[in-house]
Amino acid sequence: MQGKILSTQLIIGDDGKRYEYDKNDVINLDGKDLALLTGSQVDFVSFDERAAKSIYIINENVNVSSILSADRISSARANALLGLGLQIFNFIPYIGQIIAIVGFVLYSMAIYSVSKATASKSLFKNYIIALIISFFGFFLVFILAIIFGMSMGMLANHWGVLIGASMMAVLLLGAMLALIVSIYGYKIHAELAGLSGSSLFLRTFWIYAVSVLLCFVFIILVVFTNIIISVVFAGFIIVWIIVLVPLFVAWWRFKKLEKR
Repeated sequence: MQGKILSTQLIIGDDGKRYEYDKNDVINLDGKDLALLTGSQVDFVSFDERAAKSIYIINENVNVSSILSADRISSARANALLGLGLQIFNFIPYIGQIIAIVGFVLYSMAIYSVSKATASKSLFKNYIIALIISFFGFFLVFILAIIFGMSMGMLANHWGVLIGASMMAVLLLGAMLALIVSIYGYKIHAELAGLSGSSLFLRTFWIYAVSVLLCFVFIILVVFTNIIISVVFAGFIIVWIIVLVPLFVAWWRFKKLEKR
């Protein structure tokens, strides 16, 4: 029987029926990517009218749009993996921050590439909104925290209660901003999960959410206890790794894109 390749798992026969198949049953595949051969004519046999066996490609039809998509996937994945890998230098003073910024740019390029390849109108937009809120929120909260922290030390005898309340207000502001960023973070990772077919992106978000809560715990420990700052710094590094590792694995497994 003859038919046409519909996907990497389905063939539609000349009889109008669809047959499942395994790429190992394609005799003359010769290492080619089946995703790029969608539409190719094949000859096959079927013993139960559900599965195709002994498949021969008799007329290749290379899917140009699949090639472009595959190239974009490869480029996006490479940028994302390199960008995430460079983040490990973030805790090295001066030069480490510069390297981390390069990594951040590469990761942003990966998100943009996926957004363009899938014609998504929301992925990159949500990513930019989350970044803007994160950066402004980070600097605002930590600058206020430093100011109030120094004031607390100098004026504790006279204004301790007021400063303590102000510090709690700063932490509350930080929590609100983190919540907003988390909402957009959920949208980003949920869309990546849908576009790639990998639920690991969504699991990574939940790990990120727990890590943000841990960061607030570390901040509270610094402000309201005498805990050694190096211990808190080590905690931040652990949290950073907890987030980066599953995200790295998710991008490593990124193999396909679905149009939106």
